[in-house]
Amino acid sequence: MGVVTDRQGPVEVLKMDWPDRHNALGPSEADDIGAALDAACDGRVRALVITGTAAFCAGGDLRQISELAQGPAEMLRDSVYGSFQVLVRKLVELPIPVIAAIDGPAIGLGMDLALACDMRFIGEKGWMRQGWAALGLIPGTGGVLLLRRLAPGLLWRLIADQPRLGPLEASKLGLAESAAPGDALSAALSRARQLALLPAATIAAYVRLERQGLAEELEAHLPSCLDLQIGLLRSPEFARKSQEILGTRTAR
Repeated sequence: MGVVTDRQGPVEVLKMDWPDRHNALGPSEADDIGAALDAACDGRVRALVITGTAAFCAGGDLRQISELAQGPAEMLRDSVYGSFQVLVRKLVELPIPVIAAIDGPAIGLGMDLALACDMRFIGEKGWMRQGWAALGLIPGTGGVLLLRRLAPGLLWRLIADQPRLGPLEASKLGLAESAAPGDALSAALSRARQLALLPAATIAAYVRLERQGLAEELEAHLPSCLDLQIGLLRSPEFARKSQEILGTRTAR
């Protein structure tokens, strides 16, 4: 288990492979994904597909995060900034198009990672949910900004209703392309192979134009996310909510 990569000519597939935890990520898992992203930038890859085994990513590992929240604030800050936020930065800074293939749940951090990609496909078993607000948190990895760029004004509905956005609804909202009734990975690979036919310089130019200003916006946005999230993670409300959820999981 871990990060599995599969290079198919000029296309790289990066699969999050922690199925026993539905690809919920702690700091070390985020670091592993970041290292795989670094390795993909070797000049031979023209497009990257990110997917997961069973789930896309069920968010942050709640048990690890709740334990970190009870420790020193600086250690918590280092984990959020040094692992989770760095992972989003790396996605946005890749010089190649990145496609999320969502064939299972993408919740909280998982939805943010998908939104940080250039394209998203959702298969018949895939769905996204904001997730953060239900835990009393904000998207510490830039989800407010990333969502606003795609669908201004949608945030309030997502945090109030916490809907599961399947392939059809996500497509209607402009958040992703529907791959239903098929799987997202097949659709993402098809798109990646088409893009890989273009000259590398052409692909890089489109990537630069499509993401123009995004890195700068994130640099201004993420420090505020970090400050707000640290306070919320160390709040009694988060401690109570996380223990309720973890207790329910243990009881099962």
